[in-house]
Amino acid sequence: MCPIYCDSRKEDNIIRELKHRHLAIDVRLLESADYCFGDVGIERKTVSDLYNSAMSKRLWTQLGTLRKTYKIPILIIENFQSFRQLDKVTQGIITTLILFWKQQVIFSFDYLESSKWIEALFLKYGVGKSNREPPAAVKKQRTIKSIKLEALQCVKGIGVVKAKLILKKNPKIFSMKPYKLDLAVKGLNKRSKLLLENIIKGGVS
Repeated sequence: MCPIYCDSRKEDNIIRELKHRHLAIDVRLLESADYCFGDVGIERKTVSDLYNSAMSKRLWTQLGTLRKTYKIPILIIENFQSFRQLDKVTQGIITTLILFWKQQVIFSFDYLESSKWIEALFLKYGVGKSNREPPAAVKKQRTIKSIKLEALQCVKGIGVVKAKLILKKNPKIFSMKPYKLDLAVKGLNKRSKLLLENIIKGGVS
């Protein structure tokens, strides 16, 4: 029977919970996904992980690889209690994932609920399948420019066109060094400018 493959770098409470539920578990190093079985690849992020990985651009690379590697790519966002309680940037990240990336997202309250989702998906798509080994990650070469454009679009009020204009004026945006932004972009509202300035300063509230 096909087991649930779990990334060995994620030796965590979810793996312990899945074992407690007497599910077949195989812990190994996965090239893509935190958990996978059959055609399903699952990436798990807490709300804080989601924000940090989006700002470091790692999220977009991980999800891009996940979507190319698995027919059913799923993102679980954990510790999610209310959309209203999130800061505007995290709201922007989630809406970008759902509306523009068309990413399949599951929201969970804690690791126990995440475990139940993984179990339910496994019982639906994993049980009875052949013991398929985890696939090799299908990676796409991505440019720094494309990653920066995706990061900019996480800010509420910034779409593709405005992101391109901002990047054209600020090619060194998101660099590690202090950077003075030029946000004289037509149609960019004050709220979006303030959010972006706060992100660059590392002080989003």
